[in-house]
Amino acid sequence: MLRNITKLIFSAVLMISLASCGAKKSADEENTHKLPKVKEELLINRLDSLSKERPEHFYTKLSSKYSDSKYNVSFKTSIRMRTDSAFHALITFARIPIYNTMVTPDTLTIVDKRNNCYIQEGMTYLKKTFNVDFKHENIEELILGMPIAWDSNVEYHQIKDPYNYIVSSQPKRNIRRLDADDDVLIRYYLSNDTKSLRRLVIDSPKDTTTITVNYFGREMIDNYSIPTSGDINVKTPREDIYIDFKYNKSIINEPRVLYLAIPNKYERCE
Repeated sequence: MLRNITKLIFSAVLMISLASCGAKKSADEENTHKLPKVKEELLINRLDSLSKERPEHFYTKLSSKYSDSKYNVSFKTSIRMRTDSAFHALITFARIPIYNTMVTPDTLTIVDKRNNCYIQEGMTYLKKTFNVDFKHENIEELILGMPIAWDSNVEYHQIKDPYNYIVSSQPKRNIRRLDADDDVLIRYYLSNDTKSLRRLVIDSPKDTTTITVNYFGREMIDNYSIPTSGDINVKTPREDIYIDFKYNKSIINEPRVLYLAIPNKYERCE
């Protein structure tokens, strides 16, 4: 039960999945016309710039549809973030608060209001649950639509594709030869105007896990490009996890209280 709760809630928080309606939308929006050629240096510099555009405070509300081998639910999530400090999410079903979540660089805490219990684990617990080593900063990047785990010290490579602008952490010739001993491979797909991140594909050969993130729309809020909708698909050896999501309200750099209390009567979830 503990792992099932963590999977459901953390998937909601991270928006890790791809609902069937999201899959159809993704296919419909594939590029069908060749794009103008752009130099590798320009694409890499653009992603490097996007990786630095992180607001100090962020608030949003999400409407989501989640499904995996056991669950098929719709829910709403209120998210509050303070950069490099804490991430808070309140998840509701039918307007009733069900799960209260706080993520810091060191700790994951989930309060299950329905079963009067809580989960409190180190961030390494997510590795056991998802087969991918998520960090606090990666959660922020997912929510904000930023290039995840971008490192200015890494040598990136443009993947030649006439229909997409793709930058990879590995050359194309190496992608085909990935094995279980290789590190995580990340491919960043830029929008047709190269001004924002359109898609992200993360492959972890060691864990045989693939995560695909799509952002279908964006809006400018106080000079930050914030997603408006999207989907994500996580394929693991155990199962696939799916979610379709929409941002209903986003606010930049208005400080909000991030608070989570565990009632004394609550016990650890089993």
